[in-house]
Amino acid sequence: MASSLRGKGSQKQDQVKDKGDNLKQLTLKQASCSPAVVDASMHDSGSRILEELEKMRKDNQEGHTQTQLSLTRLETAFKGLKDEVTNLEKRTTEAEDRISANEDTVKRHEQAIRHLLQRDMHLTVRCEDMENRLRRNNLRFYRVPEGSEGKDVKLFVQELLKSALQLPPETNISIERAHRALTARSKNPDAAPRSLIVKFLDYSVKETILRKAWEQKKVMYKEGQIYLDHDFSPELQKKRSLVRDAVKQLRTKNIRARCIFPAQLRVALEDGEKTFPTMSDAQPVLEKMGVKVRVDERERLEAELSRRGWSTAGARAWSGPQTRSYAGIESFFTTKE
Repeated sequence: MASSLRGKGSQKQDQVKDKGDNLKQLTLKQASCSPAVVDASMHDSGSRILEELEKMRKDNQEGHTQTQLSLTRLETAFKGLKDEVTNLEKRTTEAEDRISANEDTVKRHEQAIRHLLQRDMHLTVRCEDMENRLRRNNLRFYRVPEGSEGKDVKLFVQELLKSALQLPPETNISIERAHRALTARSKNPDAAPRSLIVKFLDYSVKETILRKAWEQKKVMYKEGQIYLDHDFSPELQKKRSLVRDAVKQLRTKNIRARCIFPAQLRVALEDGEKTFPTMSDAQPVLEKMGVKVRVDERERLEAELSRRGWSTAGARAWSGPQTRSYAGIESFFTTKE
């Protein structure tokens, strides 16, 4: 094993020695070359250098050309972007002008709508008041069985009042007309009968009959109890129904409350009785008492409008019903030049 390693080491030393001898021989050969050979070698080297420089010059020219083309494309693209930005600025300005004009128009329309809602609210109240005034001589009879009136409703009502109520002998029950409520008769035999609507010629007679019915508390007809009440408009009946619902809830909590004309709520509070004109006004107080309040949406809108009012530039807030001409209404919708 040791002899083999010594053999390999001697071989490597011989190879290194041979390479050194070859280098020495090449050096001596170069030293022995003639000047002509040296000049030829230098000429070849100079030619190669010139070729390389020429190649570099061409490459530089091509790179310069490509750079100029790239700059030209960038300038064209930048010009296009500049034109687009200018166009966008112009369109933005036009859009802002249109938005501003639309905002002014919307503001005028809001003012007009608020004014029209105010007028509608005022006219609705007046129409409802007129309708209830026209019904002042009317009475409604509830729970009177269907068909018991026969063909002559006026005569039936006169006999019913004389038999069911203890009226003064001098009472002249003069009836202008009488009929069932103008709704379709229910096909369900268990449904409540339609109410009877009776219009008296004399308002005082109507009040006497109603007061006497309230004093008796129970008005009987054929072993069944019937009820008499004012004939209110459908809108007022709806409002009074909401008030009566709140009254029932308050009475279950041992709180005295009642519905007063037309549809106001009177509640006995710790600091005394308080009357609420609308259920919207009573809602915050009743909710604190744990009473669920139902408020009509129209009533809510009317309450909001009456609180907030409306105003225009250079004018005072709306303080009550006003008459405005068609030209005045039209001015809300036209653009001021």
